[in-house]
Amino acid sequence: MSSPTGVYRTPYTDYPGGPTPAASTTPEEGTADLWAFFWLAFINTAIIVGVGLAAWFYVR
Repeated sequence: MSSPTGVYRTPYTDYPGGPTPAASTTPEEGTADLWAFFWLAFINTAIIVGVGLAAWFYVR
């Protein structure tokens, strides 16, 4: 499967009061952002689990 090239334009229309996705965002940039959000969520989950386990061991 080949990946798309060129400028990606969002199929969604603008809405009042909300941010507009950049029309010049490429699929590669979008994929990179998704990976960044994935790792951020993973790290946040690890921190929450670590603090929860530490509190559990402290109370126990």
